[in-house]
Amino acid sequence: MKVIIILLLSISGVEELKFKTQGLDCNEMAMAWTDVNTTYYDMIEGNPKLQGNYTQDGKLLLGWICK
Repeated sequence: MKVIIILLLSISGVEELKFKTQGLDCNEMAMAWTDVNTTYYDMIEGNPKLQGNYTQDGKLLLGWICK
């Protein structure tokens, strides 16, 4: 069974959320999690360097790892 690790950047550092894929495609599951749990911003407060997918509580999605 594969595990997906979602990597989020918060004020306290990098956080990891781990989920079992239960036979599902790891990348498809990560994309679905991203669609449901984050919002994409092309800039924050006029700064395009802060673009990215953010959770409701302000954590930046760094990416994911499939193991």
